[in-house]
Amino acid sequence: MQSMTGFGKATLEGTSWNVSVLIRSLNGKGLELFFKSNINLLPLEMELRNRTKERIRRGSLTVQVEALAKRIPLELNPEAVKEGVRFVRALSQDIGLNLSDDVIFQVVLRLMERTREELDEELKELILQAFDLALEELIISRKKEGEELKKDIQEKLSQIVEEFEKIKEKRHEVFEALKKRLLEKAQELSLDEKDPLLINEMTFLLSRIDVEEEVSRFEIHLRRFQELLDADGEVGKRMEFLLQELHREINTLGNKMPELSPHVVNIKVNIDRLKQQCANVE
Repeated sequence: MQSMTGFGKATLEGTSWNVSVLIRSLNGKGLELFFKSNINLLPLEMELRNRTKERIRRGSLTVQVEALAKRIPLELNPEAVKEGVRFVRALSQDIGLNLSDDVIFQVVLRLMERTREELDEELKELILQAFDLALEELIISRKKEGEELKKDIQEKLSQIVEEFEKIKEKRHEVFEALKKRLLEKAQELSLDEKDPLLINEMTFLLSRIDVEEEVSRFEIHLRRFQELLDADGEVGKRMEFLLQELHREINTLGNKMPELSPHVVNIKVNIDRLKQQCANVE
């Protein structure tokens, strides 16, 4: 089981470049990727997306790539640099900023680097390698958090099972008590217990408080939920669906037998807690 939240980072040094890749993952309905970079990353985005899809199914991922040149490229145009310095200096003065020559020069180099249309082969390879390392660290982080999440979910599930066992133990007693009260009420009203109309009405009323179907379906959903908890892969959405079904069945059961409401309330509370936790499961 993987959590959808995690963090991964990798830094590599090449001949001409230093590259850093940072990936943060948060909850998401599907798989979303957002890229931030100080360079033109568009030529590599599709490859990075494909590599992510091979390893991760759900989550909102922010990928931050920073590439710093270790030396000024030989093909840098001196006249273009001078023009850039003049432009940045004039712009900074217009908006009231007092930038030093060193800062202006660094800004110009950074802007020129970002406008390069193509990534050189060394930089591409460094980015891909750093991305793979950061992605692996992210997955390890998600799995580690997933294990902790699994323990919490199992604890809440065990509490639900415990309360449900109490309901199963008491349901027949409650049913018989309600049935007895109906018969006593009929006797108080001097009704003929053999009257077909009374029998039909009693049968109808008893069917309204019979919870056997709800108990059976609830047990099935519980077993299926436990199977998903023990399974690998993408299980979060199916867990969320089963929690909706569990809530529906226990709510109906509680409406039919208010006498069991303390146990029903405890189960609902834990189902709500599980919903919050499962919203973070891949």
